Amino acid sequence: MRLPARLSILLTVTLAAWATAACGSDEPGAPSSDTKWPEKIVFAATPSGEARTFNDDFGPFVAALSKEVGIKIETFLAADYAAVIEGMISDKVDIAQLGAFSYALGVQNGAKLEPSGVRIHLKGDKAGYTIYGLVKSSSTIAGLQDIKGKTVCLPDPASTTTLIPLFEFSKVNMQPDKDFKRLTVPAGSTIPRTIVKGDCDLGMASQAQLENAIRQGDVKKDDLKVVWQVQAPGSPLAVRTQLPQDLRDKLKTAINKINAEWLEQNGYCKGDKCLISASGDFGYIPVEATYYQVVWDACKATRIDACGPIGK
Repeated sequence: MRLPARLSILLTVTLAAWATAACGSDEPGAPSSDTKWPEKIVFAATPSGEARTFNDDFGPFVAALSKEVGIKIETFLAADYAAVIEGMISDKVDIAQLGAFSYALGVQNGAKLEPSGVRIHLKGDKAGYTIYGLVKSSSTIAGLQDIKGKTVCLPDPASTTTLIPLFEFSKVNMQPDKDFKRLTVPAGSTIPRTIVKGDCDLGMASQAQLENAIRQGDVKKDDLKVVWQVQAPGSPLAVRTQLPQDLRDKLKTAINKINAEWLEQNGYCKGDKCLISASGDFGYIPVEATYYQVVWDACKATRIDACGPIGK
């Protein structure tokens, strides 16, 4: 199967870039029936905000994962989720930080993936996260009923933080680009600042993204208010199932062992430098693939372009 048209456009340059990317590999990972490990694996993620690098978000975690598993890990900061999905379909990426929606898109479009863990924000959290509908503190918007004709900021079209709100909008018969204008802000972590700048009337961001924006000084606590919220499935760290089974098992064990507390205790970093991703998350916990059924349900309800065949 092919990726949805809007996402496929973004892949035209990506396919050519894999061959020359510093972290790319010309050979696919070993199939699960082969017990021989590859010399290295490639870990991919997407940009999380301005002036941030892969090392800012995952540096200590990747270093620890490489040492725990005993394999070299190269990193790749892809342009967007579509590029990560294409990399996994073409066996150029072995492990990737995805959103729940992008994970489902990858599976639907031929990537052989399994979730090795789901990211949690705080120690002791359960899988999943809260999406906030945010407005300026001075705004008269009090909920979804007030956004008709307004501009709504949403992240990457393949982001769960886009899909789940659209699912909720559909339940009250509201459609993007018909009842409200949609503005895409690919680096979702910058949405709080985008709202304060006045580029959108309402924006969707995770609780962790809002907290991180306040912590980093992008916005002040009193700049924004929450007028709506919804729960969403958490972001999986997905591993390509064509890797040898014993390698996948070691990766899964290490992924769910290495967290911010463990990283600091083992000397990889200190304080907030040990938090994982731009959202400042604690770590990962195990999750089954069936956990992501809500994504298919949301796509069938919304039938948005980004869902492609999932919504049919």
